[in-house]
Amino acid sequence: MASETSSNLITELKGQIMHVPDLLQFFTTWPSGGRNKYYKRLKARLDEITQSVYLDETMRKRVIKQDFAFFISIWYPDADWDELWSCALFTFWLFHTDDAQDEEQGSVSFDFAASCRYRQQVVEYTKHCLGLCPTPSIFSRLTSWFLPGPTDDKGWANTILACLGGSKSTPAPSVPDSPNTVFKEFGENAQLTTSRVFRELLHKEIKLYIKHCETEQKERLNGELSKNLEQYMQLRHWTSAVRPYGYITQIGTDMRLPNWLMVCPEMQVLWDEWTIVILIINDILSCKKELTGGVIHNAVPVMYNQGMSLDAVMRELVTRMEASRDRFDEAAMRVQKLAASGGMNELSDRKRLQKYIDGLRTNATGTIEFCKLAPRYGTEKYFNEDGSMDVVL
Repeated sequence: MASETSSNLITELKGQIMHVPDLLQFFTTWPSGGRNKYYKRLKARLDEITQSVYLDETMRKRVIKQDFAFFISIWYPDADWDELWSCALFTFWLFHTDDAQDEEQGSVSFDFAASCRYRQQVVEYTKHCLGLCPTPSIFSRLTSWFLPGPTDDKGWANTILACLGGSKSTPAPSVPDSPNTVFKEFGENAQLTTSRVFRELLHKEIKLYIKHCETEQKERLNGELSKNLEQYMQLRHWTSAVRPYGYITQIGTDMRLPNWLMVCPEMQVLWDEWTIVILIINDILSCKKELTGGVIHNAVPVMYNQGMSLDAVMRELVTRMEASRDRFDEAAMRVQKLAASGGMNELSDRKRLQKYIDGLRTNATGTIEFCKLAPRYGTEKYFNEDGSMDVVL
């Protein structure tokens, strides 16, 4: 049976040593090493939220130990407090929602029907919190493509859209669970600081993530494993939940891309390659954590199951990561050229776009730093002097 195959694969991998090179050496031209000055303040606030939304003491301690403030501070080292806090709220919500579907004991992770209901509630709740209910009139939708997102606390563009019939209130849907309540504040902040189009596109990414999580959970519960790396990567591209950060990093770098630039093919390529870089980094560095939790939906066991040694797996993943890094850099130049030809040719525009692109790069290098040092992954004790690791699976 497939479940027996999964169990046997975990047993076979357990105890083997996986040599991981220093992944930062492949990103010497990308920004790295920063930490936001508000880290301690952020940790205190997130710890307070954790205490209030998790009723189980064991779960509270576990979430506090994971230190998501560290993650956010590394991903957005230059963000001001308001931007950092918005990014933190989204990330707190996302990590919880992701864990609830695939690993938390006592959650919906082992009940497929309950998980499907949970996912539908998440989609409806986040849509409501983002101010996207009900569907606006055709006129207000068209207008939203030309009005800028609010750049101050007045939110004048959203006020105009409300007058045009685009922001009628509707009853709030049920909250999926207590930790999901943090999305309410994120949504309120987003409505004040981003356009409706931005929020629609962000919610589209959330829905794609949720949709593919259903497929992944079904495979996990059936003990199934992707037949090959390509099949795995197609699914993982969405369940990694990296793509929503193409929008969140705009908040973290205080940048609002024009609507046309967010949806252009060149930007989609940029985000796709960036996603591949981050998901490969994450799969390599989270492999031990996932195997310990009985999870085989990871590139390492998928490739190992195809008959590759762990050393061969690592070489192939690093090669793919480098290729996506290079394609990202090429796509970034095309995006910058396209933006200039589309009217973003002032020095201030070019600097802001460069800051955003470097923000995406920082997300990648920050993933390396977080995964290697955070207790969530349990790899900090396997460091070698040269920055590589010999991880005991």
